[in-house]
Amino acid sequence: MDPKVGMRCQCYSLHFCPPGNLQNLFQRPFSCELLHDGQATSFLLALDMVLCLQPGCELAMESGGGATMPDFLLDALEDLGQEDFEKFKFKLRTAAAPGGKNIPLGRMEKATREKMVELLVEFYEEEAAALMITIFEDIGLKYNASKLSKEVGKQFQDYKKKYAENVKEEYLLTEDRNSLFGESTPLNARYIELLIIKKHRPQKQRELELVATGRPHMDILETNSSNYSSTDIQSLFEPDESGIAPRTVVLQGPAGIGKTMTVQKIMLGWAAGELYQDVFDYVFCIRCRELSLAEDASSLADLIVDQCQDMYAPVKGILAHPEKLLFIIDGFDELCCSLELIGDSFCDDPYSKMSIQGVLSSLLRKQLLPKSYLLITTRPGAAEKLHGCLKFPRFAEILGFTEKGRREYFFKFFKDDQKANLALRFIENTSAVSTICFIPMVCWIICSVIRVELETEDEIADTLDTTTKVFVQFSHNLLKHDSAKWKNSSLNELGRLCSLARAGILGQKILFEEQDLKEQHLEVSALKDLFLDRRTFQRGIGRHNLYSFLHLCFQEFFAAMWYILQKDSTEVSDNSMGDLKTLLAECEKPGNEHLTLTVCFVFGLSSEKVRIFLEQTLQCKTSALVKPFLLQRAEEVATKEPPRKGHCLLKFFHCLFETQEAEFANRVMHHFQNINLSYQMLSVLDCRVLAFCLQHSKIEDHSIDLTFCRLKSYHMRALAPGIKNCTTLKFGSNKLGNSGVHVLCATLKELDCNVTTLDLDENYLTDACAQELCTILSTSHTLCTLDLQDNSFSEVSVPFIRHLMETCPSLTVLWLGSNGFGEKGRKRLKQQEKKLTKSGRPFLLWL
Repeated sequence: MDPKVGMRCQCYSLHFCPPGNLQNLFQRPFSCELLHDGQATSFLLALDMVLCLQPGCELAMESGGGATMPDFLLDALEDLGQEDFEKFKFKLRTAAAPGGKNIPLGRMEKATREKMVELLVEFYEEEAAALMITIFEDIGLKYNASKLSKEVGKQFQDYKKKYAENVKEEYLLTEDRNSLFGESTPLNARYIELLIIKKHRPQKQRELELVATGRPHMDILETNSSNYSSTDIQSLFEPDESGIAPRTVVLQGPAGIGKTMTVQKIMLGWAAGELYQDVFDYVFCIRCRELSLAEDASSLADLIVDQCQDMYAPVKGILAHPEKLLFIIDGFDELCCSLELIGDSFCDDPYSKMSIQGVLSSLLRKQLLPKSYLLITTRPGAAEKLHGCLKFPRFAEILGFTEKGRREYFFKFFKDDQKANLALRFIENTSAVSTICFIPMVCWIICSVIRVELETEDEIADTLDTTTKVFVQFSHNLLKHDSAKWKNSSLNELGRLCSLARAGILGQKILFEEQDLKEQHLEVSALKDLFLDRRTFQRGIGRHNLYSFLHLCFQEFFAAMWYILQKDSTEVSDNSMGDLKTLLAECEKPGNEHLTLTVCFVFGLSSEKVRIFLEQTLQCKTSALVKPFLLQRAEEVATKEPPRKGHCLLKFFHCLFETQEAEFANRVMHHFQNINLSYQMLSVLDCRVLAFCLQHSKIEDHSIDLTFCRLKSYHMRALAPGIKNCTTLKFGSNKLGNSGVHVLCATLKELDCNVTTLDLDENYLTDACAQELCTILSTSHTLCTLDLQDNSFSEVSVPFIRHLMETCPSLTVLWLGSNGFGEKGRKRLKQQEKKLTKSGRPFLLWL
């Protein structure tokens, strides 16, 4: 072994840090008195390197491997000639040593370079390197001082890269809430940029947002983007119009809107060199949910050590430039403790140990590291607590997905265009669900369920087949995420929240005052913080707080739940049934369309499956009286004269569909033998609703008129299960096309339908579908009338049509006008008509 290496190893085997000193490094303030200008940074960096020395270890190991602090000290002394080495010892003997602890002359006089390293660390601990740099400067060894300073600085930069790599590794992957063991997804493959604004909206604008649904709601979000200064995560700390850059940004948004995912993206973006590279040297994410579990006294330095996941992290070097630090306080609303502290409870020393409450409060109030930067995420309800302790924060609010963002999310999630389009069609044709898909968590729930179901089926099954189930799943996931708070809440709190929602729906009120919450005893409630969105608006020269549900749809959902929850006594239950009867009666009156979705939710929540799910997941009891009452009411509506039609009839069918119980349709559909929904613009959901009701009807001879309903092939696919109980199918003036006819033919063949009248006029049909259509219909023994007018059939289709005329004995009327058969084709069709009539069979051909 090289003698020099051997001596170095022997030197390192000694304990450079006496017991207890390592812990003291995080607590004791130090002096910079012997530093020249420009050396403070090197001093702080150098003293950090001593932290790599762990008592009891034979060879001090630094974080990340490589050279340790004693290595640098020994290398620096070995670079000196003997004369300079003696000068160094002489100067060290007379220097104003840190803490007044000079090395005894007797121990230095004959000390070798290795022994000097031992003495330097023993007496000066973390300040040894800084002291050495100072002495080199004093004795004219500028190059040696610079070299040592650079080595220490390089070590610090290497640590920054190491920390960034660790952060990148931690945030590179994300797990869904329902992930199985070992399942993960790259964060960048899931993250979609959210709409963020940095100006408060007035009360009127907020009201418009809450009540708008479907396309108008998306349009309002787009308007907010331009009218209220949209921004992005890259620009959160950029100067405003006046050139002032904020040191504190509060990013707020309701539950499930994507605050934590945004924080994860910021952490990964910084670590990957894509965000804030010239702005912040270090970015730390402090999760309030985890802090709430901490009980021991701590310091900011301790928190940084925890963030680095390295007890030997160069904390002093990190803190040397507070203006290059960003602390992210994620989930401030989840912090259990209060920040209301008396004046002497604050601290300005990052090494002072105190409660987590004190450390955070000092950091937020800029008592601690006033030049550092803060990004705080919170729900709006907790933002008011921050108002009194932050200095000139910038406001920013996540509004959720834009329409473009929502589509991008679906395509990223499925990585399959066909599946993504199927899922998008599911939500886009359901107004209430489409509206709340600005919330990322809702999109995740829908995508997760559909993905599982598409693994075995081509269509969406029954997990999210109703609007009610989507809202139930969303509420369940929010409560599961906040399970600790929910478990501490009484079931009465849920009832009070539902009572607030119901009072608002009946009174057409969407913004609630503090007094409204007091009347429902919701002033202090975990559910209030979870499901209500608190906003501060200007009123005159003052401010006032108002509450709302995340959207009117959620208010309608919880209002409906009020009627489902079991009441405390028989008397109250009887009154509740009376209230439900009043609600249903009021919903029937013109001008009360605002009650429609609430009534629909009542039907959906009465479903046996939904009730069991609610009782198992929320541990709440539901009333067994609601379903029988709704069945009775449905029968009354069905027998009422004159019978319903158009939009009014479709609304009633939606209520039956929400239950997903065949008994409802079975009890009432025979009263609707003739269903006329012509000239209604039907969605895919509307078609599924109609199919459900027809499928579970007692009778098999329904007549449905869906003329000019803008139907396409996917509408036909949704209608398919109900066609078996129909004898008259009027699909005229739609856009079914050849693909739609293909779906219809498959349905007629599979279900062995008894159709007597089929109207397919003006549906963009061509010769490509003629053979299949005529072949399927030729086997029918019930088809009497077929209308194929105003399509694009040519002479090519004539043989197939002639074969149909000949082989379908029940067919008596065939409409073929306004096609492209040509003179020769029309002649051949007329010949076939004459042949049939001569045989004594009645037949009428319209050309």
